[in-house]
Amino acid sequence: RQPVLQALRLLKKDGLVEDAPGRGLRVAPLEAAAIVQVYQVRGALDALAARLAAERRAALPAALLREGRRVARGRDVAAMIEADLAFHRALYAASGNALIAQSAETHWCHVQRAMGAVLQNSRARRPVWDEHEAIAGAVADGDADRAEAAASLHARQASEHLSAQLTQAQTRALASGDPR
Repeated sequence: RQPVLQALRLLKKDGLVEDAPGRGLRVAPLEAAAIVQVYQVRGALDALAARLAAERRAALPAALLREGRRVARGRDVAAMIEADLAFHRALYAASGNALIAQSAETHWCHVQRAMGAVLQNSRARRPVWDEHEAIAGAVADGDADRAEAAASLHARQASEHLSAQLTQAQTRALASGDPR
C-alpha cells in the first residue's frame, strides 16, 4: 500500500495524475497550453545543447538518424518516440553539460504522452528527421549559430504541430460529448 501511495504522489507531483473530486485520482488530460510551455523549456535546452555540441564539433551517430527514418516509415509509435528520445539524449550528451540532460528529463514524460497521442495519426514524421539531420549536420560542422537555430526551430515546429493536433482532438471530443 505504501509503495503505491508513494508512486501516486510522484505521478501527481509530475503532473501525470490529478485529483478527481469524489473519485480519487485520474490521469491528467493532455492540454495544448501545457505542451507549449513544456516545449518552450525543451527548446531552450535543446538550443543550448546544440550550440555546445557544435562548439565541440561533436558527431552524433548516423545510426540514430537512419533508425529514426526507418521507424518513421512504420506504424510503431513507441519505436518512433524512442528513436526521437535517443536522438535528443545523444545531443544532450554531445553538449558535454550533464545538467541539460537532467533538466530535460523531467519534461520528457509530458513530451512522450503528447507524441504518443499525435503520432498515431500524424503525417509530420519525415520532417522531424529532416530537422534532426539539420541539427546533426550543423553540430558536426561546428556551426554553433546554425545548430542553435535549427534546434530552436525544431522545438518550435514540434510545439506548434503537437498543440494544434491536441487542440483539434479536444475540440472533436467536446463536440462528441466526451468531456476529456
